[in-house]
Amino acid sequence: MPTPGTGAGPLRGVRVLDLSRVLAGPFCGSLLADLGADVVRVEYPARGDEVRSWAPRVDGVSAPFAAVNHSKRGVTIDLASAEGAEVFRRLVATADVLLENFRPGTLERLGLGRDALSGLNPKLIYCAIRAFPAATAGAARPGYEASMQAHSGIMSVTGESDGEPVRCGVSVVDLGTGMASVIAILAALRERDRTGKGEYVEPALLRTATNLLNYQIAGYTMAGVLPRRYGSGHEVLAPYRSFRCADGAVLIAAGNDRLWARLCKVLGIEGDAGELPYPALSERIAGRDAVNDIVGGAVAQRTRRDVLDALDAEGIPCAPVNDIAEYLSDETLVPARVLDKVRVGDGKEVALAGPLFAAAFLPHARSAPPGPGEHTDEVLRSLGYAEAEITALRGKGAIG
Repeated sequence: MPTPGTGAGPLRGVRVLDLSRVLAGPFCGSLLADLGADVVRVEYPARGDEVRSWAPRVDGVSAPFAAVNHSKRGVTIDLASAEGAEVFRRLVATADVLLENFRPGTLERLGLGRDALSGLNPKLIYCAIRAFPAATAGAARPGYEASMQAHSGIMSVTGESDGEPVRCGVSVVDLGTGMASVIAILAALRERDRTGKGEYVEPALLRTATNLLNYQIAGYTMAGVLPRRYGSGHEVLAPYRSFRCADGAVLIAAGNDRLWARLCKVLGIEGDAGELPYPALSERIAGRDAVNDIVGGAVAQRTRRDVLDALDAEGIPCAPVNDIAEYLSDETLVPARVLDKVRVGDGKEVALAGPLFAAAFLPHARSAPPGPGEHTDEVLRSLGYAEAEITALRGKGAIG
């Protein structure tokens, strides 16, 4: 297994201090590690990231923690102690990027806020992930995936039309904010190349949620019509949803007139003279329920494989509605690095989501997530601390 922080990649030589917790920030850190950065995960000695306790846990390792903290080095420092704060300052002096998602003012109260750290290292890229942007009414409020989905309106467009609003099952706001943070950091590094100065960037959960709603917001502000919930369907396309076959569900996305004509032919929906029901998209939207009933009736007695093969042969967008186990059974995912295999805990090999894109310059191996403080001594030695000093700091509880 590779040693974290020593690999190749376009960000080799870039050191990132990851003080973030839960999902958004750690996911950002893991993506930067995928690009070759030396990502140093900083946690408190007595209480690390709460995600370490999330289930499922195998051999003492949390699967959610592994998913967003692979390929990093781990140190434990008590930032509230004078000795720990000094260790941290020495670490900041060597860093290119600092990533944190504390409540506003937390690091300032410790004397380790943005101004203090940027004064110590003027080239530092300071990335502060917030729930609400600084200038908004909720700037001081905490934010979580579910509460942000509710607050922003994402839940209002998620769920069945006759049901209650529901949370999207994937943590789209947290993980989307992690991706936005990577974009912000890469842009800030590029700007630093030009100016020689550090930058402050502030991704926010609310910004991510707003961007995820981008065409719904535009539609409402232009037309004044509130978006509705359509389950697996689409507000302006039909048929475009899941349908139940004899042995499971399929998603059919015949979103234009050309695809609708093909679908009618394949499913035997067209008339004897080739006439089509609801031939225009506007008619299908107006008669959405009837259109869905026609398609649903045509596939209800056929097997999923039969329907998918017939639609694939005609180039009609479709897919099985898989559970995760069915999806992961695709043996091409690992060779394509859509999935990566990493050994964690006592050597168990687990699959994690692979890099966001394919490129020859990406490192070709990842390392396991660090145990609490696993690399503390190694990192402190690189800062010039002698063994006796490390032992003394540990005795005072300044490091773990």
